[in-house]
Amino acid sequence: MASNFGISVYRFNKMLQLKLSGDFDGFSALKLLSLMRNCLQETDKIFIHTDSISNIEPSGLDIFRVNMGSLARHPMQFVFTGEKALALIETWPDNSRPELKVNEVPSMN
Repeated sequence: MASNFGISVYRFNKMLQLKLSGDFDGFSALKLLSLMRNCLQETDKIFIHTDSISNIEPSGLDIFRVNMGSLARHPMQFVFTGEKALALIETWPDNSRPELKVNEVPSMN
């Protein structure tokens, strides 16, 4: 994991907000995916805020893309926000793209 990567977690009822910060590499992607999997049963919607990501490494994108498909089969909704949101989801092939929404919501402070 990039030494400067972090995830701030905020929960409100069945909504989870994850604020990513620092460099997003392969190990960072695995940490994010693990956290999301651990919250499947108690979460209806996950917001993933990307404004504080400094750099996205190709290895992080690859690992995230390959593993996100299994999470998308669950009934929860994923909402990606911020300037790096599209970078996390735009490279997926159309035929395997999970249903994700890229929305702007008030940023977390």
